[in-house]
Amino acid sequence: MAKYKYIIYAFSCVFIWSFVPSIARFGQKDMDHFQYLFWSNVLSVLAVFVVALMMGRSWKQLLLIPFPVMLKVLILGALDCFFYLLLYYGYSIENGVAVLVIQYSWPLMIIGLSFFLFKERLSIRQMIGIAIGFIAVVITFTKGNITEIAVEHPLALLLVFSGAFCFALMSVLSRHFAIDSYICTFWVFLCSTLVSAVFVFAFSSINLPVGDSLVPTLLNGIILNGVSYIIWFKAMNGPDSHKIAPILFLSPILSMMWIVLFFGDAFVPAYVVGLVLVIISGLLCIKAKNKASGQKELRDDFVED
Repeated sequence: MAKYKYIIYAFSCVFIWSFVPSIARFGQKDMDHFQYLFWSNVLSVLAVFVVALMMGRSWKQLLLIPFPVMLKVLILGALDCFFYLLLYYGYSIENGVAVLVIQYSWPLMIIGLSFFLFKERLSIRQMIGIAIGFIAVVITFTKGNITEIAVEHPLALLLVFSGAFCFALMSVLSRHFAIDSYICTFWVFLCSTLVSAVFVFAFSSINLPVGDSLVPTLLNGIILNGVSYIIWFKAMNGPDSHKIAPILFLSPILSMMWIVLFFGDAFVPAYVVGLVLVIISGLLCIKAKNKASGQKELRDDFVED
């Protein structure tokens, strides 16, 4: 029964995340991406703090952490801020389906970063997955015509690609920081808020979310970012987390449906092909990594016995 509970958590989180592109579009009608990210982060910090207290963490555990740990979460928070800032900018001006394809290139980057930073070996499946992911990105940038870049705002997609790299780097580093999930999430959002505040003061202004932007900002800050992270942690703490991870790739499929339905974005066949390829590449990389992890656990069990 517990196994099904974790699967429910995973599907719930994926369903919530599928609305990120659409809510980002609605939320940026009366605000720019700097303001939207800042207020979303503020709400996420409050939401995670309340949930952590409800789950038994004390305010001292959340607020009083060692300085070395603070430096680590500051790095994670800055990377998280860059990811969402560039992502929201991409969704504000470019075809949402095209941004989706580039956004979900981060699993491929995780494999590459793990190889270069921590010397993790690449399997044949992972190499194939990376190659397919690269093809998906090329198809997206050229709309299937590989002799030219055909998107309206190629710079926007390059920025989204840079954001995906930041998210992948954050994911790789977080695996090696060994911090309590609730404490880590709270401080990541807190540090992300501080970094986003710098961007707001430098390139925009502090304006309260009002009008059409109010409800989307509340939803994004409290649920799509804050609470959803807690739900995902619960899902990944299950006994079969390695089987749950691929469920993540249902999110871009649902996101594409909402984007086309709500905004009427061009249903370019090349984008659909790119989306399918990036999902396949991500699944290949995750399955290969899970298989390697399982073999390592078996070896460790054998040694202990």
